[in-house]
Amino acid sequence: MELYKGIQRKNLRENLIEKNDRIVVGFSGGPDSVFLTEMLLKLREEIEFEIILVHINHLLRGEASDGDERFSLEYGKKKGLKVFSRKIDITTLGKKEGLTLEEAGREARYNLFNEIFIQEKANKIALAHNKDDQLETFMFRLVRGAGLEGLEGIVSKRDRYIRPISEIYKKDIVNYLDSNGIEYRIDKTNFENEFTRNSIRLDLIPFIEKRYNPKFKDRLYALIEEIREVNRALNINLEDYLVNGKLSIEKLQKLDRYLLRKVLLQYLYSYDIEVTRKKISGIEEILNKGGSKDISLNGNYILRKDYNYLSIIENRERFEGIEEKVLKIPGQIKFGDYIIEAIESDK
Repeated sequence: MELYKGIQRKNLRENLIEKNDRIVVGFSGGPDSVFLTEMLLKLREEIEFEIILVHINHLLRGEASDGDERFSLEYGKKKGLKVFSRKIDITTLGKKEGLTLEEAGREARYNLFNEIFIQEKANKIALAHNKDDQLETFMFRLVRGAGLEGLEGIVSKRDRYIRPISEIYKKDIVNYLDSNGIEYRIDKTNFENEFTRNSIRLDLIPFIEKRYNPKFKDRLYALIEEIREVNRALNINLEDYLVNGKLSIEKLQKLDRYLLRKVLLQYLYSYDIEVTRKKISGIEEILNKGGSKDISLNGNYILRKDYNYLSIIENRERFEGIEEKVLKIPGQIKFGDYIIEAIESDK
């Protein structure tokens, strides 16, 4: 009950879930999403709101992925909840859009969540990120060169997204489910360090705990909370710099560099775009240059400088008009403005 009381307090403090909410819940069938749904069902005994589960079969693990889908559908039926499930081949999606499996999976999930969000006239999307996810995100962004805002970890509430269990460690989640005989699925790829975040969770953090400080997670989370306090104290209102959803370059040019970077960070985060110092520096470079300019932000979005404004637009046409070329080895071809040459080598 102590875990649930913590979620109650968090909900009262942050107003994550309110009366008459209609909430889409990302449901993988794993311990985090099962625990989240169990806690929401408890909260529903006190607050009147609706729960809609959304599951994606990523088609990565054959029968295991199909088993996750069956479990999710059966779980929803048992709990009397509406469940939407869809099979999405993220391997093909990744190749088509030039994304890693991690990126393709994330894009597929968020696209489906938002599709069901609109279809079901929901007003919130609940995600099952836990405290360990926050720490891993901090380390991931630190390694990639994020600023202070990026080092906040995963915030509990941003736009339509809420994360009610973001202050609970994974071990406590699993212990609760096991102690109460609540079934869940295990994704074995979570125990493979092929992906960057998995490696941080499986290798880096345990190494630091064993070698330097067994309380490393607690210390790191305390730092994240301190960074959040600093960011709140230096808070800026993004709307002050927007004109019809675009950033006003004239207004940006009046800011000192630190506040400028905060505005750019918030603007990119408003589109749920992963931020690095390199991206921010690239945007800064074009601010004082004339004319128009596009910068690729990720597989889905580009940032466009159009004289007096910066805007983020979808990059859906990035592969259209690309002519296929055949390169013989050894040999060379002209591709756009470039000459590509291939040679044979014994090295």
